[in-house]
Amino acid sequence: MTKPAAASQSLARLLAATPARLAIGRAGTRLRTKTWLELAADHARARDAVTTEVPRALVRRLGLVEIATRAESRQDYVRVPALGRALGRGALARLRRCRHAPEVQLALTDGLSSAAIVTNGAALFTALTRELRRRGRQLGTPFFVRNGRVRVQDEIGAVLKPEVFCFIVGERPGLVTAESVSAYVIYRPSRRSAEPDRTVVSNIHRGGVAPVVAARRIADLIDETLRRGASGAALAAARDSAGEVTP
Repeated sequence: MTKPAAASQSLARLLAATPARLAIGRAGTRLRTKTWLELAADHARARDAVTTEVPRALVRRLGLVEIATRAESRQDYVRVPALGRALGRGALARLRRCRHAPEVQLALTDGLSSAAIVTNGAALFTALTRELRRRGRQLGTPFFVRNGRVRVQDEIGAVLKPEVFCFIVGERPGLVTAESVSAYVIYRPSRRSAEPDRTVVSNIHRGGVAPVVAARRIADLIDETLRRGASGAALAAARDSAGEVTP
């Protein structure tokens, strides 16, 4: 049987290793008032992250061309997911004025969390742009996709035809954080691309992977994707055939 002191130490180590709500106690049959209020506040932050817009001032500050999907509002975006996967009116005309066939294309989209883009997406984009330029990569015209989902990456790729496309997306918020972003890296995207074609670097936020650290990790991934001519499952298979361990 585990001794009380050892059990207490084990619980302390577990609590230090995770932001999950463990051993929060109760008051009778209910949560304690403090815990309930914290849950309500986190839930409100998650809802705000989904329903609010990324400020246009931030898009301009980052020097991004803005395009939109067919989801004309956040309500449309949430209710009809397919709208966020298709380019909206005017998007094609703007894309045609962007640089075509770049070595690396970078873009951001609000996804399911505007807060993630404001808090961490902008910092990741800036750090990653700097890192890729330092490595001598030729970058396409950077842009922001309003009300976008991951699969709109394929629609854009079919127009711009980059060698590698890195899409920074605000991820679905939870009760631990509403500020997490992911980077979806794909080699030569097209309308025939599927989810297994993407490699994802996720959990980029204050309590996960810091944007500056993630930028170096993503740049390494882009280098490898260009060198091997593969991403996603094909990249994993190339690593396996070479007897390498997936990072």
